[in-house]
Amino acid sequence: MNELVNLQKEVISENGLNDWFDDFPWLTGYIGDISSPIWFLGENPSLSQVDKQSKKTNLDENLQWNASAGDQLLREAITEAGLKSGNPENNEGWKCYISNVIKEPEIVNERNRKKSDSSYWKEQAKMWQPVLQKQIEIGEPKLIVTLGGQADKIFRYMLKNGLASPKHVKIHHYSYIMLRPESGTKRGPRHPERIKEFKDSIVQLAENV
Repeated sequence: MNELVNLQKEVISENGLNDWFDDFPWLTGYIGDISSPIWFLGENPSLSQVDKQSKKTNLDENLQWNASAGDQLLREAITEAGLKSGNPENNEGWKCYISNVIKEPEIVNERNRKKSDSSYWKEQAKMWQPVLQKQIEIGEPKLIVTLGGQADKIFRYMLKNGLASPKHVKIHHYSYIMLRPESGTKRGPRHPERIKEFKDSIVQLAENV
């Protein structure tokens, strides 16, 4: 949807950000059906994963949320929940919409260091809130699902700053399931029970939206 890409370009220009569309025109920041009743929002694109995907031959928007083991888990989960049909890796059969609260790609470790100062991510939230608001106005979702605590924190900050949104719920981020041990338990990354619980949480959301 060119309107949303153009709006992102406006934010990039107005704030003197690096225009990633020059190198990654496929990185639209969203995939799926915007008119779907259920949306999933992550924090922001991982620049290392973007670089990885850019080395492939078929460069299109389906490279998004299609690089890591966590991406694979998310796609499998939404497909098994009936929110996508066909091969999870293909750009087809979307009955949901995936985007990010922050549109700018960053190296994860560098971003983690910067956002230890809350003023960093709060300024980003203010910059990108108009884009997310336009997405919501276009799609009119019934439910927004924030993926992980960081995305949820930023989304809630946007709500306090006037973002008009439908109800939302938070679930674990897929990367937390696949890469990090569970806090307070002995269940490690990729534990079968954790994967099942993640998939079940999306099934429950799909059934009740």
